[in-house]
Parts: sequence; structure tokens; C-alpha cells
Amino acid sequence: PPSLPVAANATFELGATWIHGSNGNPIYHLAEDNGLLEETTDDERSVGRISLYSKNGVAYHLTSSGQRIPKDVVEEFSDLYNEVYNLTQEFFQNGKPVNAESKNSVGIFTRDVVRKRIKDDQDDSETIKKLKLAMIQQYLKVESCESSSHSMDEVSLSEFGEWTEIPGAHHIIPCGFMKIVEILSRSIPESVIQLNKPVKCIHWNQSISKEIEQVADHNEDHVEENAGYSVLVECEDCEFILADHVIVTVSLGVLKKHHEDMFYPPLPEEKVLAIQKLGISTTDKIFLEFEEPFWRPECNSIQFVWEDEAEAESLTYPEELWYKKICSFDVLYPPERYGHVLSGWICGEEALIMEKYDDETVAEICTEMLRKFTGNPDIPKPRQILRSSWGSNPYFRGSYSYTQVGSSGADVEKLAKPLPYAESSKTVPMQVMFSGEATHRKYYSTTHGALLSGQREAARLTEMYQDLLSCKN
Repeated sequence: PPSLPVAANATFELGATWIHGSNGNPIYHLAEDNGLLEETTDDERSVGRISLYSKNGVAYHLTSSGQRIPKDVVEEFSDLYNEVYNLTQEFFQNGKPVNAESKNSVGIFTRDVVRKRIKDDQDDSETIKKLKLAMIQQYLKVESCESSSHSMDEVSLSEFGEWTEIPGAHHIIPCGFMKIVEILSRSIPESVIQLNKPVKCIHWNQSISKEIEQVADHNEDHVEENAGYSVLVECEDCEFILADHVIVTVSLGVLKKHHEDMFYPPLPEEKVLAIQKLGISTTDKIFLEFEEPFWRPECNSIQFVWEDEAEAESLTYPEELWYKKICSFDVLYPPERYGHVLSGWICGEEALIMEKYDDETVAEICTEMLRKFTGNPDIPKPRQILRSSWGSNPYFRGSYSYTQVGSSGADVEKLAKPLPYAESSKTVPMQVMFSGEATHRKYYSTTHGALLSGQREAARLTEMYQDLLSCKN
């Protein structure tokens, strides 16, 4: 994993950072059993899945005029926002009907309800009300980064409560989340893992017979072995791999972009519709390393509250204002491990714009933003910058999935359903299977959802072969 030279022993996670919850979380138990864990947050105050206060300090909410919002105002707003967040869960959990005004959108519902409650509060001055109104958009940006949506306006209100949080504290893995992958791969012989081998097309069902001669030409030594396989994987390097079953684990972003040319015959319409309906966007991180900290020791994050957004409806910005979508910079803790490093968050279309710029430009814009919000014009440019680019990465095309307005958990089930659909004595069942976080109805967007979905598909195959063996016996 990439590291900044100043902190040679530290790992900077460009991807997954937290193990979300512990009780029954397979990633947590895997990490715990292998001595990888470190607890980072408690359950005191949180915004959705985000901790407002962590054990190492307090969030600083700063305005675009360079002022810190008083802690008591932040706490009052946070309590109100969390009340409304809990209401958003009830539509799915209690089957509450969604009113037409919300357009079945988490963002629209949250903004309308929180805004009304702030305006109706007799105890607050107009100045405090304006601050709280501006904080709505900042909190929604934070939540968008968590959901990996362009905006919370695009997240389905009626389905939002199906995402399930595993109880327990969040944890990080100081030596890097990649360790989990290494542990999982230990039991797989190295000879069967092929890297740097992109797949061009998966030929399944009857399409294989048309390709069998081609395979024979390419794999002359194995002509006899070719018979009886139901799936042919065509790689970009022109090699063909024959298989009984293929488990597809690519992201929803890759499926959206390539499903038409990635499968032959084409995917059933029901599955294509599920791919189109479900949402995925980009959440990126921007790490900035400074010579010395310009923040106070108790500050664990800098949250950007734009005062001109108090009455804003949309969170889409002109291309040149992409930086207004950066919701915050977290302080990496402890400094003894990481050095003086901030980790910024940006999502949606603006993350894709950020990815197009060079490091120098992004570092400069972030520094100007930090100067503006802290009111400190002397903040130096960072020593180094490191950032992710999940949106433009052709093998990801986004970070992780969410239930978009117009989609539901049923679409997740359709995405996960193995091919072919029709059961027949003439066709081999479960030729093409699907796993990955986007195929888990309750735990989408998480590493444990991804792992559990893989175990689910492995169990399908195991059960099928056990049934076949018991029938023969």
C-alpha cells in the first residue's frame, strides 16, 4: 500500500479504512484472530455512520468566513440531524409511506425537515439559525461521501433503512486493510491466482459450442480437456480459460459500463435493469502531509461549512467550483505513526473533476481552502499529496454502491442471481455467479458485505455438489 516517506512505517488507506462494527462481522473476527486491530471510534455521537467525536479529540466546524462554529451550536445541530437521520430509517423499517414532497429522496426529506425545525425554533437568534441552515449541506456532503452517492438527493428514502449497521466500535488496521486480502489468499495455491489478466468476455450457456474450435487452436495440448465445460472466459491477451462456474466480482461501476460486451449471450433484461437502477458513485480521499500541524492538538477534523449554502437546494457545482464538495479533512492519529497528515473527503461528479487535475493544482486549491476556513493566511503548502482516483480507474469506475431512488433491495437480489435462470436438465446450473458488495442486500458498500457475498456464492456451489453426490449415492 502507498506510503508517504515521512512515515515509512505507516499505511495510508486509499480505499477501505474502517471495519464497520464488530459483533459477528467476519472481517473484524479475521483481523482480531490475526492481531491486526486498533479501535478508533466509540458510539457516542455519530452522523449516520460517521463519528463526530472520536477518542482523540473533537471536530472543528469552520465557516467560509474563517470562524469556528461554537461547540454547543454544533452539538445542538448534530442532535437535530441525528433525530431526522433516525426518521429516514423508519420508512423501510416500519413501512411508513413516503410523502410526495420528498420525491422518495433521503436528501430532499432531510433538508426539508431539518430546515423547518431550525426555522421554527423560537430560542435561536437569526445568526445561529443561519449557521445551522448552512450546516445542513455540510452534513449531507459528509453523508454522501459515506454513501458514495453524488448527492443524498439520489439515495432512496423508502429503502435507506435496509442498510444494516453491525453493532460495536469501528476499527482500523494500522498495517493496512490489504492484510485481510493476504490472509484470505493464504489458503489458495499461488499457481491458480493470475494477476494482470483483464477479462474481455464471459461466454456462457450455448455460446461455448461456437468457441470450442477456437479454444482448441489456442490450447492444443488440452483439446480433450475442453469437452464438458459450460463457460469460456476470453481474456484481453487472447487466452481462453474454460470453467464449470465463474464468479463475477467486478464492481457495479464496471457492470454499468461493460455489461453489454462482457457477457455472451447478453445478460437477461431483469439483471440489466437492476444494474441500471442501482447506484454507484465515487468517494475519493486526498492526503496532505505538512511539516508542522497548524491545527490544535484536540482537533480531530476540520469540517467546511459554506455560509452561502444556507438556502441551497442542489449540491452540484460548476466544474471550476469542484472544491466546494470537499466536506472535511480528518486528522490522522496518532502523529507519531503518520506524521502531520490530513485526510480529505470528496464525492460524486466533483470527485471525478478532482481526479483530472494534477497533484500540484489539487494541493494548492486545498491549501487555499484551509487558509480561508481557518482564517490563517500563513498555512504553508503541504510537503506531499497522495490521493485516490476510484472513478477514473477502469477496473472500478466508482467506489461502492447505494440504493438509488427508483431501486430497491429486490434489485440487489436480481443482481446476485446466478445464470442461467431457467433450470433444465440440458443446461449446467450456476454457470455465471455474482458477488461483491453491491450484491449484498443489507451490507452493501462494506468490506464485510463483499466477503459475505463471496461466501454466499461458495455455499451455493458447495450445496449443489453435495446434493448431486447424495443423489448419486
